[in-house]
Amino acid sequence: MPFLPRPCGARLWYECRGTGPSVLLLAPGGMHSNTRMWSRCAFDAWSQLPQSGFRCIAMDQRNGGKSRDCPIGMGWSTYLDDQLALLDHLRCDVSLTLGSCIGASFQLRMLAAAPKRVSAAVLLQPIGLARHTTEGQRWRGLNSDASSHWFGMWAQGMQTAGRASRTELSSLEEAMFRDGFVFSVSRDQVARVRQPMLVAPGSDLYHPTAVAREIAALAPSASLLEGSWEHREEHIVRFLHEHASGHGQDG
Repeated sequence: MPFLPRPCGARLWYECRGTGPSVLLLAPGGMHSNTRMWSRCAFDAWSQLPQSGFRCIAMDQRNGGKSRDCPIGMGWSTYLDDQLALLDHLRCDVSLTLGSCIGASFQLRMLAAAPKRVSAAVLLQPIGLARHTTEGQRWRGLNSDASSHWFGMWAQGMQTAGRASRTELSSLEEAMFRDGFVFSVSRDQVARVRQPMLVAPGSDLYHPTAVAREIAALAPSASLLEGSWEHREEHIVRFLHEHASGHGQDG
């Protein structure tokens, strides 16, 4: 079982599957983000993309899934350092990326801070702060309770297991979710992203449709992908092949 050791003592689980242009997969699941979560998605990228001519790189984020011995870190920058360290370990200078839920916020952080490492990105059901628009489940005002809810559930488990103190967890929540929009970057940073992006909206309290629409409107090379998931899958695979550009080729 492959683990990536980190200087802090963390051991991050990862796996590669398939051959072709490399696609870094950043899984859904909130703070539990891990590879198994793909099987719960309408588009199971971990199962489907390797069959479509891609080398998929999957990882369990620190304190998620099979990753072990992980300090909680300092927030988005710690997760970004982990993700770039994995790409370095695999000698992948430039990669396609595909992320869902919190994975989309990880991607936007990488696009803002390390744009040369990403050739193109597919963002599925991004999280963020928004008011209700067309979702079936209505809410009043901003959906700020959504991130507090799933972070709180994860934090309670961490504290009960003795893996972090309440003070550490409160500081982490403040560092990661005090800013609005998509949490990991600002609107101005999204507007400066030049890489091609395909953005598929969610449709619930945790993945507001308006967030995806605003990302697609702000980023100059982004397109919004709506419609059924069967329709979306076809476009996602085509988009990734179009923007592979020979980067990250494997075997």
